[in-house]
Amino acid sequence: MQSAIGVVVYQSQHLVDGLLVALSRRLRERDLRLAGLVQHNEDDACTACGDMALEDLATGRLVPISEQRGPGASGCRLDAQGLATSAGLAAAAIGADGVDLVILNKFGKAEAEGRGLRDEFALAVGRGLPTLTAVGEALLPAWRSFAGEDWQVLEPSLEALESWCLAQVAGDARAGERVAEGITS
Repeated sequence: MQSAIGVVVYQSQHLVDGLLVALSRRLRERDLRLAGLVQHNEDDACTACGDMALEDLATGRLVPISEQRGPGASGCRLDAQGLATSAGLAAAAIGADGVDLVILNKFGKAEAEGRGLRDEFALAVGRGLPTLTAVGEALLPAWRSFAGEDWQVLEPSLEALESWCLAQVAGDARAGERVAEGITS
């Protein structure tokens, strides 16, 4: 089963995180059934990095993924337990019936190294679900090695991403009834 894969190529992960959060809100307002994860960032001028959390798009649950390293620490570390919990939530939602679209916040360093959300990407594509993600310019070679060439670069704007997502859902037979009711405008 073939699925559509849309990719936002970025230089600033922080900016694309906010874009995907805003997009997920818009798509939910249209009653689309989403699976996957988007990243929320909370800047903190008092620490080396702000708190991060992944939102499970199926439930809205926020899972913290920043390891609290104390006031003297430099740099950020991801909380392995938070990442594992988030991945499990995403996998369960992607595997459920009735999903219209999958958003996985990024194909990052962990995925390039064979870890992270690789299994969730493979599950979404294997189920034929339209999938949206973000890939940093530096990781494009690793992404191509993982995904091949059957994906589309998308303009990093809310309107362009929403249009792409709605077009994917409109082409999905499971969404046909809701599309006819005007969800895709």
